[in-house]
Amino acid sequence: MIHFTLFVRTLIVGIGLIGFSPVALAAQPSTSETGQMTESPLVRECEIDKDAESCMAMAIRTFEGRETPQNNELARLFAAKACEGELMSGCSFLGAFLQDGLGGPQDVKGAAALYRRACYNDYKGACYNLGQLLYNNQSDDPEDLAEARKMFAMGCEAGIPDSCNNQAVMLKFGEGGESDLATARSLFAQACDAKRVDACANSGYMMMIGEGGPKQVEMASQHLQTACDLGSMTGCDNLGVVLLNGLAGAKDPLEAERLFTKACDGGEANACLNLGGMLYNGVTADADPSAARKRFLTGCERGSLEACGFLAKMAFDGEGGDTDRVMARQIYADLCHKFSVSESCVLLSVIIENGQGGPKDPAASMRALENGCELGDKNACLFRDHRKAN
Repeated sequence: MIHFTLFVRTLIVGIGLIGFSPVALAAQPSTSETGQMTESPLVRECEIDKDAESCMAMAIRTFEGRETPQNNELARLFAAKACEGELMSGCSFLGAFLQDGLGGPQDVKGAAALYRRACYNDYKGACYNLGQLLYNNQSDDPEDLAEARKMFAMGCEAGIPDSCNNQAVMLKFGEGGESDLATARSLFAQACDAKRVDACANSGYMMMIGEGGPKQVEMASQHLQTACDLGSMTGCDNLGVVLLNGLAGAKDPLEAERLFTKACDGGEANACLNLGGMLYNGVTADADPSAARKRFLTGCERGSLEACGFLAKMAFDGEGGDTDRVMARQIYADLCHKFSVSESCVLLSVIIENGQGGPKDPAASMRALENGCELGDKNACLFRDHRKAN
């Protein structure tokens, strides 16, 4: 049973110190707030000499609480002074305070303006930050996505691996412009070389299935191994698929089972599906329907529709545990009507028609067939037409 995990659609979340139209600043600090800081050479150089680098150093120091109490208001003020001194890292840093509302009121538009200013003045970390802001605060204007994609491209060209990963995600899904699978694959590989975990998982997946270029399963295994080692449960799951099926050489079902177990316990629904399949079929030991059913249950709860289908079947038949046709009927109903899994509609129709797990309901049974037929299931269409004829 081969199941490839769905693509990891991940943009790195968060901004950071990578980031003058009028902006909302914190109030000026009181004398008591700054009394102990006035003796600092950095403060004097910032306040008196108007040295932007010193202002930036104080912004970082007060933000991190190094050698002075942590104070977001002061950090925001010093960042503003650095920006006023035309230090673009200060403008980007100030943008981060405005974006998150740290040390003063939140001002997302002001943050965007600061990032944009710093980006176009060659501080490329701000390009990445602006891309994050635009992508994560999507408006109805498609130009936001187009600009986000452009910003990630600029950040990637400047050597920011996370920006390359994010650009690749947008290229993969055609967000902010046309889809470009080949370039997406290349950028994921580039970001993976810099040990970006999701990029390695995505690169390995595309190489494994031959998306955006030829299949390169051996290289895919290396990238998936890196992703797994760095904590990607998706990477562990897909590496398990490679090893279980011998896609890159010899099969190693024991290692595959270990990886599926690790990934399932780590929250990867598809790994629970794969582990359940191994346990059900007795791939590495005697078949264990009870353990398989538990893994299918976990996978279903975490969003694997296939795991839900196997769980429903086992619950209906009383396999690996008690018979629970009420549960089976409900799962099939959800799969058919909520998640558009066409083959579940026929099963649901039969269960309802026979009054299993609930009352007989010919109308509901017919609705299940109608839905299955609309979803493209030929058997559902045949059964529906047969019932109508009779």
